Amino acid sequence: MRYPVIDGFRGFFLIFMMVVHLNLELDTILGKLNHHYLGWVEDAQGFVFISGFVVGLVYTGIMLRRSELAMQGAIWARIGTIWSHQAGLIFLFLLAALSLPALGVPASVFAPYNAEPIAFTTASLMLVAASKHMGILPMYIWFMMITPLVLRAFASGYAVAVLVSSVLLWMFAQTGLVDLFTLHAQQLLAGTGHPIKLGIFFNVFGWQVLFFGGLWLGFLTATGKLNLLVLKDRPWTVVAIMAAMGFVAFALLDRLVYWNLVSEEFSVRFLAKSSRQDLSPVHVINFGFDLFLVTWLLVAGRESGIRVFFWMSNMVHWVFTRPALVLLGQHSLHVFSFHILVVYVAAVIFDAGPPTELTGSILLILGVLSLWLPAYLNARTQAAKRARPA
Repeated sequence: MRYPVIDGFRGFFLIFMMVVHLNLELDTILGKLNHHYLGWVEDAQGFVFISGFVVGLVYTGIMLRRSELAMQGAIWARIGTIWSHQAGLIFLFLLAALSLPALGVPASVFAPYNAEPIAFTTASLMLVAASKHMGILPMYIWFMMITPLVLRAFASGYAVAVLVSSVLLWMFAQTGLVDLFTLHAQQLLAGTGHPIKLGIFFNVFGWQVLFFGGLWLGFLTATGKLNLLVLKDRPWTVVAIMAAMGFVAFALLDRLVYWNLVSEEFSVRFLAKSSRQDLSPVHVINFGFDLFLVTWLLVAGRESGIRVFFWMSNMVHWVFTRPALVLLGQHSLHVFSFHILVVYVAAVIFDAGPPTELTGSILLILGVLSLWLPAYLNARTQAAKRARPA
């Protein structure tokens, strides 16, 4: 069973991934008008959480209808599909890195491939290194490889043990030991004559808490054990008000820090403790506020008796069930891979510097609109396959 609103959220996250990543090359004012400047929750967090939820929902269903073996086989088939996208992009970037300099085209975005073509490509294929913006795919694959074991544990009644382990791993990620290990590994490689940068940007020990939290909720939904109707009870309205206040507070904190409104020293010290790479506590807490608020609005906002929440609930329902957003979310892997290609093309074209504000704004809009091309083409391909005789 598909939930259009879930696909709508994924489509929304994909759009703003494109906006943020493409705007790093275009540097437009338009590209800075987004929710990334209103708190510590960004599209990657939502995308990883929802991916976990969808994986839990889909593959728990396969496990219940067929068997654990069928679930495991389906997951590994999906891993193969994701890795094929990862590998395809890697080999394409390697080819560009080797050919563009020969054509006199500067392309600093391919610097890791230029410096160590064999070592960096191999590390990327092994999911222990990643070039610019490519970290989500290998991270997703790592999580998927653990998923069969986790779903079996959920089905056997060990959900609490799994979730506690997930929290402990997240706490481990905050210690900095992962960075220290990565640094030592890089030094060993450099000693062999291959100085490459390891890591996929995302600390998987930290970010897994979002994926497996979503996986658990997807599992509960598939097994009919997730009862969100309790959110309609009056006490939860008070919690929703608190969550809304938390959302506003984190948005204000974001601006206090990045605009140095308290002091530059405060901002520097705060940012040093709020690593997006490790998914620091401020990111997790802010995500929790936002997740609860959105969920409550979807389930109970219309019946809360509070006008502003009624309006917000209608808006969330309407926006995130738009067919255009749902289409993107339904074909998220193809859309994500395509957005990487567009961003890299822009990085090559504007290697020497961004275009004018007007040109950059037009290109940003066209870049976002282009996301529907892979979604449409993949939808047509899937429809054609379904229409073939068995």
